[in-house]
Amino acid sequence: MIPPRPTRRAFLAGATASAAGIALAGCGDGAAIARGGVTLRFWNGFTGPDGRTMLGLVKRFNQQNAGIHVVMQRMEWGTYYNKLFVANLGGRAPQVFVIHSDAVTRFNRAEFLRPMDDLAHPRIGDGASSGDTDTIDSADIDPNVWAAVERGGKHMGIPLDIHTIGMFYNRGLFRTAGVVDDRREPRAPQTGPEYVDALRRLTRDTNGDGIRDTYGQALTWLRTNAYTYIRQWGGDIMASDGETVILDQPEAIAGMRYIVDLIEREKVIMPPETLSSFGGAFVGFRQGKLGMVFEGIYYLPELQRQRDMDFGAAPVPHMGPKPAAWASSHVLCVRPDLGDEELAAAKRFVKFLSDNSLDWAEGGQIPVRKSLRETDRFRGMTAQSAFASQVPHAAYLPQSPYINEYLSEFDPAVEKIFRRSATPEQAFADAAKRIRAMLERYRNESAPVAHAGGGI
Repeated sequence: MIPPRPTRRAFLAGATASAAGIALAGCGDGAAIARGGVTLRFWNGFTGPDGRTMLGLVKRFNQQNAGIHVVMQRMEWGTYYNKLFVANLGGRAPQVFVIHSDAVTRFNRAEFLRPMDDLAHPRIGDGASSGDTDTIDSADIDPNVWAAVERGGKHMGIPLDIHTIGMFYNRGLFRTAGVVDDRREPRAPQTGPEYVDALRRLTRDTNGDGIRDTYGQALTWLRTNAYTYIRQWGGDIMASDGETVILDQPEAIAGMRYIVDLIEREKVIMPPETLSSFGGAFVGFRQGKLGMVFEGIYYLPELQRQRDMDFGAAPVPHMGPKPAAWASSHVLCVRPDLGDEELAAAKRFVKFLSDNSLDWAEGGQIPVRKSLRETDRFRGMTAQSAFASQVPHAAYLPQSPYINEYLSEFDPAVEKIFRRSATPEQAFADAAKRIRAMLERYRNESAPVAHAGGGI
């Protein structure tokens, strides 16, 4: 059975010592009133270019909604979750905040999230004629994305976006290697055989000195790359019940064996241990040393700023028995203890962000709303549109309150496999054993310790 839900006191006991001393800037007791209305504090981790995009949306909301004033506070993701967790424990949390879909279980078990089914639910008939225009039609959200925020039959937030891993490729290298269509235009591989053929063609010794000058690919974030291969072969870290470890099953091992063979036998994917000479996979890609990388859509703004690179974007090739691509979502959440006035303002703000998420998409994201993805404006965002085709088979990490704990075993196991210091069978067997032992410890404790979640 799943470990019993920790009490609020148990969560407080489990908060890290460093988090306990954090000064929570912008926290106050109760709602501040500005201009005769409600002030909403809005926390997120959007400290890069995405933060400027979000700030523009907040300013527009404030201009269009008299009586509501949103104050946005941005923090680095590395410290954000501890600050948010402690703020919730102290009753000083912002009214609206963003967490990743991977962190929903932890925050929900701590009773920090308000169900949002009264804001987003299936509409009956035409929303305009039924008077339901103040809500979001949940049928406009893909079932797997909507399920990623569901806990106990209730949806604990509104997904704003979905950021999937996809394929960025160097169009110039593709032309040189002959990975082109009948019109001599670069052709992104779609199937496993096409993928392997492209890797072979792109891996080249251009001056004949016996050293490869370009590789077909290098691995970027090992976690998301590995999880994509594993899910394409039907494997996972844990089963859908959130308590059964399946990392050491044949499907997960087969996905890792596939990629290891491309590194070790085919030698068409750069070994991770040699990446330092390129400054890392994404740097190597931008320098024209790699034909392709699998990375998140959130890297798009960085590529767009590089004027001298001709790149393309495409879905991850369908390499295994089933299509899959690692994904996560930024989720808009509301504190559960708001009064009527604050709650009405918070719901209006969340709906505004969802309704206007095409503006958010411009900064390198994919809206979860299907109706927005079907617009000409979104189709004109070629990279986002290409990655969005993967939404129906987006692969979220397993829902668990102990995601940090199982990832602390999964990540080292993946690195050992990719560096060939352990076979997939050995590394995953050892990791699965330790994850099972960890779960058993929590089952035997009356008040299991939980920590604030992490994310991208």
